Amino acid sequence: MTARSWKELSEEPATKWSVWKYHWLIHHQSIVALERAAAFARGTLVDVGCGARPFAPQFAGRVERYIGSDLRSSEYLAGRAPDVYARAEALPFRDGSAGTVFGFSMMTYLPEPLLALREARRVLEPGGHAILEFTQMVPLHDEPHDYFRFTRSGASWLLEQAGLEPVELIPIGGLWTRVGLTMTGALNAINRGPTRVLTEIPVRILYVVLQLGFLALDRLFFDPREVVAHLAIARKPTGPAHAPRA
Repeated sequence: MTARSWKELSEEPATKWSVWKYHWLIHHQSIVALERAAAFARGTLVDVGCGARPFAPQFAGRVERYIGSDLRSSEYLAGRAPDVYARAEALPFRDGSAGTVFGFSMMTYLPEPLLALREARRVLEPGGHAILEFTQMVPLHDEPHDYFRFTRSGASWLLEQAGLEPVELIPIGGLWTRVGLTMTGALNAINRGPTRVLTEIPVRILYVVLQLGFLALDRLFFDPREVVAHLAIARKPTGPAHAPRA
């Protein structure tokens, strides 16, 4: 996935069926994963690295309150200020005050992701859930602050080290999705400048054909070892025996 596609996810309301749009392929699969994960959301939800809150609709009716948190320096706010300015490693909330901590496309930007996971555990109430995306297979973006890629095992290990119990890791896109993103990215580069009046309609048609085709290939030949990202659902234990590991 390119930097622009992540930026679009942050700036626009997420749409599930707009197949003619740039990088719909990954947007669609992200929303499908979030709809599945949203069943675990409850109470007050803290969206860490919220941007312009493109995924808030997926949690509508599931949570009582939606609080967005981001950096003052974020390029993805799209003119909409978050409820609080804060780093993921130092959230300005009381211990056990949130039923859900949500973070999409933010773990890769953290030089010490374990600190952020421990902070998520701190603000979660016992039995609350963290819903966090861990990127595995995308190009570098927003350098020099793009630090890590995460395997399924690595994400689970980090969650456990933070004192959270992994419940489910939902794959977002596979190898064929990754190939499709490269092709739509190349088309998007063509569909710019003064010639766009000529290329716009053909490119949009190709978006539809390619993205539906690669989505079908991904479903037919999916390999869980090669995914674009994992959407992890992790629970804060209700007992005192599972403190974060030093």
